Amino acid sequence: MKRLLLVTLPAGLAVIAAVLLLSSWRSRADAFEARQERSRLKREFVERSALSRALPAAPLEAWRAESAALLRWYVEGVAAVRNHHPGEAAEPSREEKPAGQKEKATVEDFRRYAEERWAVVKGARYAPIASAVADGLRLDILSVAPGPSPEGAGPGLKIEVALWGVPRLLEREAGEKGTLKTVLPVSLRQLAVRLVDEKGGVFGGMLGGGEPHQKLSDGERFVEDFPPAILFGTYWLELLPRPPSSMELELTTAVRGASGREWPVALTVALPIEESWRLPQGAEFKAEIREGPRAPAK
Repeated sequence: MKRLLLVTLPAGLAVIAAVLLLSSWRSRADAFEARQERSRLKREFVERSALSRALPAAPLEAWRAESAALLRWYVEGVAAVRNHHPGEAAEPSREEKPAGQKEKATVEDFRRYAEERWAVVKGARYAPIASAVADGLRLDILSVAPGPSPEGAGPGLKIEVALWGVPRLLEREAGEKGTLKTVLPVSLRQLAVRLVDEKGGVFGGMLGGGEPHQKLSDGERFVEDFPPAILFGTYWLELLPRPPSSMELELTTAVRGASGREWPVALTVALPIEESWRLPQGAEFKAEIREGPRAPAK
């Protein structure tokens, strides 16, 4: 019996080890295949969106339908990858571990921001209210609404935007290790706001840096399935004065080509001003106003 046990035990352990090794190999193979399928899906999304975002800015309904169909196709593709590989564990986030509580809070804030935008895409709620196209980029205004200013200066005007056509590039830093870092070939330089009266004259305007209050340039750092080449951002403005009837937003970007040369690209959208965007009656407009020429009376 003892001799039989000595023979059977090693054999059993060998079988168990072989089963565990096979299971581990299958898991790694499944994870690799899932990553390959997801990479192909993202690459095809970038190629499809390059054609879709070239649609004219007007009529807006055409782009709404096209972007909805494109994002629906992408979400269905993501679901198919998940269903095909149900045992695949999500990849860990690619951001470095924060060093302190402040950095940790910032990372969590960006994670929530990314998850909220992914929920909009996944829930088929992506519906821009205005859009502009220029030089391969497309700017969508997703919403404009009053809300408490994050700077604690009372109510403000929150503007949610999405910029299509902003790929991420991996560049190797100089040095022995040659660490890879993610860079964007598009930078946001300036946001100009023009306020227009009922006669078409420029009532005034505001000018500021193009970087939004919060910007999500690499959503895949926080949500693995996030669609590529779309930058989301949130701007905050002062509530608008009462006389103007519409406003124009012009976002000036700088696009860096393969040669390293940069050129400006301006995207402009116009929106009628809603009552909720205005200051209350009798309130003073504290933001900078630059008076512009008035249009001749018709």
